Amino acid sequence: MTDPPSSGGTHDPVVDLLVVGGGPAGAATAYWAATHGLDVVVVERKTFPRDKTCGDGLTPRAVHQLEVMGLGPTLERYHRFEGLRAIAHGRTIEMAWPDHSTYPSYGYVVRRCDLDAFVADHAVTAGASLLQGTEAVRPIEPPNGAVTGAIGGAIVLDRAS
Repeated sequence: MTDPPSSGGTHDPVVDLLVVGGGPAGAATAYWAATHGLDVVVVERKTFPRDKTCGDGLTPRAVHQLEVMGLGPTLERYHRFEGLRAIAHGRTIEMAWPDHSTYPSYGYVVRRCDLDAFVADHAVTAGASLLQGTEAVRPIEPPNGAVTGAIGGAIVLDRAS
């Protein structure tokens, strides 16, 4: 996979949604918000590609969410599995995924660096901005002390500021 695009240059300090963390959950959040017309900026402390131990297995719930986002054809390039196998104390148990009316009966194995890249790319394609190598250090209350909501009025500083 290629690295997901990053938006360069300066950004308007006022956005509709600031997402801290550009992994699959943050990138999916950014994707949905951008598709609903919000101005979204994602800040990710690390730079893609990155890998994560034990981050490769996608359950039927995760597969469903990615398919709803339109990423089903991308997933089809990876290894599909129909259930689970547990091995412990000399015993092996094989289990099929439970039947469910909403979720598929399969999962996928996708390297985390690939998953990060294609979900982040999808968010950027939908209109979100992605800032890699950027750390959200802390929120700061507005100078007048008036907090306008759970996220309203918060300012996030990059460590380079």
